[in-house]
Amino acid sequence: MHSKFFFFILISMLVQTTYSQIIKTNTNVGETITLKSEILKENREIQIFLPDSYQETDNTYPVLYVLDGQRYFLHAVSLHKTFVGFRQTPEFIIVGITKKQSERNRNFSSNAKTFLNAIEQDIIQYVDTNYRTSEDRLLFGWAYAGGFTIEALINKPNLFNAYIAASPFPASEKINAVDSLISHNTNFDKLLYFTSDINEGVVRDGTIALNELLINKAPESMRWNFREFIGEEHISTPFSTLYHGMITYFEYYPELQFNTLKEFLNAGGLESVYSYYQKRASRYGFPAELSDWTMFSITRNAMRADDFEQFDKLVNTFQPTDFMSRLRVSRACSIAEFYLKHKQYDRAIDLFNLLAEKHPNAVQPLYGLGDTYKALKKERKSSLYYKKAEKLSKTNSN
Repeated sequence: MHSKFFFFILISMLVQTTYSQIIKTNTNVGETITLKSEILKENREIQIFLPDSYQETDNTYPVLYVLDGQRYFLHAVSLHKTFVGFRQTPEFIIVGITKKQSERNRNFSSNAKTFLNAIEQDIIQYVDTNYRTSEDRLLFGWAYAGGFTIEALINKPNLFNAYIAASPFPASEKINAVDSLISHNTNFDKLLYFTSDINEGVVRDGTIALNELLINKAPESMRWNFREFIGEEHISTPFSTLYHGMITYFEYYPELQFNTLKEFLNAGGLESVYSYYQKRASRYGFPAELSDWTMFSITRNAMRADDFEQFDKLVNTFQPTDFMSRLRVSRACSIAEFYLKHKQYDRAIDLFNLLAEKHPNAVQPLYGLGDTYKALKKERKSSLYYKKAEKLSKTNSN
């Protein structure tokens, strides 16, 4: 009886100790600000998210304005974290414009012009005054808010640089106004990115009509893209649309890569790659030289295709940049191994030696030298490098 009692006490103490070590804190994403709108004659809530580097730099930042912020503000923040983490876009400020439940869709339809004026004069003016914003502004909306996004393009075509509309409705009613806009602005250069799923009925009908108009009449300077989804639902299109719309707007920001050698060649080969990096440098201030990752990934595509001619051409082109000495040792060794595979023993030995000197604690170049001399039937030299690799491996493990 006593042993059971003490066992119970012991368990209780362990549980209490475990829970006492758990620390709970509230998670806050951005801040909520209430503004007095003189135009709407009411208070408006906006949510603001600032990038991680905002407090540490004097940089200015693009701003993404998200309609229906009560639904999509957190999604936009999540995308921002992903984009920045994978270096797909620059950092940007996010402003969620909250819609009250009582408004239904009035501000996106019958009251659209007044609401757009309020966004410009109350919300954007406040954000630009109180935060370090760049000239890049983007607007995102879904469904009726997507229709409002196209309405904003029509009525204030220079207010935003990008208009991203997911399943916009009613797009069909705005076709003539868009036609008039692009007909009278032959140098129009803003981005219109809009989407629908193939099963969205009347929503899809409107986007198809808008797409046909742009195919036939959009000026060459205009950036526009229609993406038709398969397998999405009306309530899921905003999530995919915002992702792809942001990636489209910030084109040329990521380091360029291709999935296959065929894709690289079809895109125009190295000429298209150099052009991409020139545009990347012009828009974002990056160096115009190809990045090490781009050079390696293109070379790797030739290796995966087992196309030695393209591979050798690429390596010889990139070699003056000394990119292989800066690569991760495993990646650089894969290039040397491809030379070995194609019996280019001198090239393989030169590269393995370079890597062994550059990475004295790496065993892979030593094993590569052992494999190369083995292929040359130079057993003593092969054995020597294998032994060096094994000795180094043991040293590293200790």
